[in-house]
Amino acid sequence: MSFAMFVVQNYVSKRASAMYNSFLKFINEHQLIQPTDRVVLAVSGGLDSVVMTHLFFRAGFAFGIAHVNFGLRGAESDADEQLVRELAEQFDVPFHSVQFDTDRLAAEQRKSIQVLARELRYAWFDKVAREQGYSLIATAHHQNDVLETLLLNLARGTGLTGLRSIPVRQGNIIRPMWGLSRMAIKDYAVDGDLTWRDDRSNDEDKYNRNKIRHHIVPVLEKLNPNLLQTLAHTLERLRAADSLVDESVRVSGQACVRQEGLFWNIDLDKLHRESEWAFRLSEWLKPFGFSYAQSREVAQVVGKPDRGQVFRSSTHGVWHDRNGLVVAPLVVELDFTLPLPDPQAGTLTLPDGRQFVWQTYDRPPNLTLHTDPTVALLDADQLTCPLRIRRWQEGDRFQPLNMTGHKMVSNLLNDRKVSMPERARTAVFESAEGIAWVVGHRLAHSARVTDETRRVFECRLE
Repeated sequence: MSFAMFVVQNYVSKRASAMYNSFLKFINEHQLIQPTDRVVLAVSGGLDSVVMTHLFFRAGFAFGIAHVNFGLRGAESDADEQLVRELAEQFDVPFHSVQFDTDRLAAEQRKSIQVLARELRYAWFDKVAREQGYSLIATAHHQNDVLETLLLNLARGTGLTGLRSIPVRQGNIIRPMWGLSRMAIKDYAVDGDLTWRDDRSNDEDKYNRNKIRHHIVPVLEKLNPNLLQTLAHTLERLRAADSLVDESVRVSGQACVRQEGLFWNIDLDKLHRESEWAFRLSEWLKPFGFSYAQSREVAQVVGKPDRGQVFRSSTHGVWHDRNGLVVAPLVVELDFTLPLPDPQAGTLTLPDGRQFVWQTYDRPPNLTLHTDPTVALLDADQLTCPLRIRRWQEGDRFQPLNMTGHKMVSNLLNDRKVSMPERARTAVFESAEGIAWVVGHRLAHSARVTDETRRVFECRLE
């Protein structure tokens, strides 16, 4: 062997060892893997995931391999799967695979291929982990992926969380390659004479990520040759800043937001005393599906005299009423009419999950009338079938207990200062004669229990 060849091979060995040591150091510093963990690796057959598999084997971690065949590249997709299968056989580790008709599913669900593929991939990895006893899922995202994602998020608009790009850990998902560059990963693969599959779509500019990779990142690297290292330090500071903001928002939320069953009440007086209150409001509304733009619309009406506005996400509504802001699931707005199948006894589940329970019995001599507003005792013989419970409607009228005239249900709710979302889910129980109980609020005079009552119809909302 020539001296030059000896020097080259010694350099290659040192280069590969240095990357391997960086890989282990990153895992240990971030405490990603414990000795008792079993990890399922998300392996596509591409460069990054193949190198990750070799590193895991070299480190002696307990792992299996999972591969998703999306069927988007015909025979090439099948060749990807075959390579990953052979990799699992080479290392004698469990192999899990699944195939999806991605084109058909994307058309049916009206989603982009990229969005759907990501959803399918992570849902299936989670299923494999749960069913096969893996404590962690590892993906092969690296520093260049993190940079590209950050730039994509900036282009689309993002908050602090988006600026953090791809997290090192997210629940049971870990990114052990996060601290490595694409160049270092490829050098390792070339030095080790590893085999991997190239996805030719990565060379095309039709995807935004590829445009950033091919045209924007090279310019940034000319401006700063240490771009990836600088990025890692910046993201660490952003992570710390985001954690501080989260803690501040959480503490102020404890003072301003009160949960009562399905409802979250936001005290506007306390909210206005907080610094950057509009931002805090947007953070509180985020878990309910509200975008930052929607939260800004909510903030614009806060403190104004007009009431009655409702802002909706896909799952929740924010009501602006006399009591402040109230957040509730949209299910409270659902119209419903549920007949009681058996007037003697039974249970019905309302759309918002509450249960309407009833029973009919002979009046005991020591009957005590309830003061609990969620329970009603009615004269069973004054109730004529059909019996039903439904959402109240504008125009509903009844004769309240101990009153001679009739009253609109809407006026009753106004008098009792019932919040708008609570109004939205208020129900009435009625017989053929009309409303017998505005549930949780007032009995009808005609259905009351009297000295002549022989049978009691007891109903409650749970």
